[in-house]
Amino acid sequence: MNLMLMTEREAKEGLPLADARSRHLLKTLRVGIGAKVHVGVRNGRRGIAVILTTEPRLTFGIRWEESIQPMLPLDVLVGLPRPQSARKVLHDLASLGARKIRLFRPAKGDPAYATSSLWTTEEWRELVEKGAEQACSALLPEVSHHADLAEAMGACPSGGLRIALDPYEASGPMSGAAPKGPRPSAAVLAIGPERGWDAAERAALREGGFELMHLGDRIARVETACVAGAALCLAALGAWRAHRPIVPDLDAG
Repeated sequence: MNLMLMTEREAKEGLPLADARSRHLLKTLRVGIGAKVHVGVRNGRRGIAVILTTEPRLTFGIRWEESIQPMLPLDVLVGLPRPQSARKVLHDLASLGARKIRLFRPAKGDPAYATSSLWTTEEWRELVEKGAEQACSALLPEVSHHADLAEAMGACPSGGLRIALDPYEASGPMSGAAPKGPRPSAAVLAIGPERGWDAAERAALREGGFELMHLGDRIARVETACVAGAALCLAALGAWRAHRPIVPDLDAG
């Protein structure tokens, strides 16, 4: 992990040695007193922590960044995929910086996917956190479940860039997704299920202002389409920013 998430209380009081994060730092990374670690409070500020003690608790002296890293203005709608694909989607979209991940039950989906232990336990939340930690970010996307595409679309903000990936009825490639005129301030990307959209879903997307676009003449897996499509949406928004050190003088040390 490139950043360790914690609570405000843990930042002040430290971590017990039995905590998995303590074991990772002390046993796996073999750090000691004086070592520097990137930390962050969930959906709060990041900081550079210096390890102060390793007994009887792991405690830190933390210098926090001045402002919270901005969340990227992207919502992703995903037809609920098989659990092994959903795990990759959660991790990678959290790492990429999506603001919201809205999972819906598609017309051609398998209802059994919704009952996976991925969703009935805290596993999904752990994957989101690991994705954020990988990206050295403390920002976690909001993850929600919806009965169908219409409900998921209704929960999204209006306006902005609206793209649905569809290799069969697309009007053009996503490389041409940037609209003419002023850049939109946000985007919604819709990714269909493994078996594709049905006719009613395509009609609903068009009625909802989505343009059907493609990623070329190859059929991508759901997790691949999510990452590629999200990256192209963020590029079209001009959302990419240069890397900002958490605390410049300490990051350089």
